[in-house]
Amino acid sequence: MVGIKVRGDSMDGTLADGYWVLVDRSNRDPKQEGVFLLLVSGERRIKRVQRLAGGALYLISDNDHYQPEMIKPQDMHDVEILGRCVVRIGRVV
Repeated sequence: MVGIKVRGDSMDGTLADGYWVLVDRSNRDPKQEGVFLLLVSGERRIKRVQRLAGGALYLISDNDHYQPEMIKPQDMHDVEILGRCVVRIGRVV
């Protein structure tokens, strides 16, 4: 497990800016949908991931202001799934 601090608002509703998430690095297979830490073209992202027919990945932000992104099978060399987000730790206000 590793801890990552959330930056940005793309996952608002599930993860807010400043929250911490614990990432299970042993669980990198998106066969079951879930929220994952990914490395996409060198940039870390936390997204809801769905595997599509043919091997494509669909990256979904929980904030409706962001459009889903499809990673085609031929572009998978730019993507590494680093682990499944399993625990969130947020601020008490």
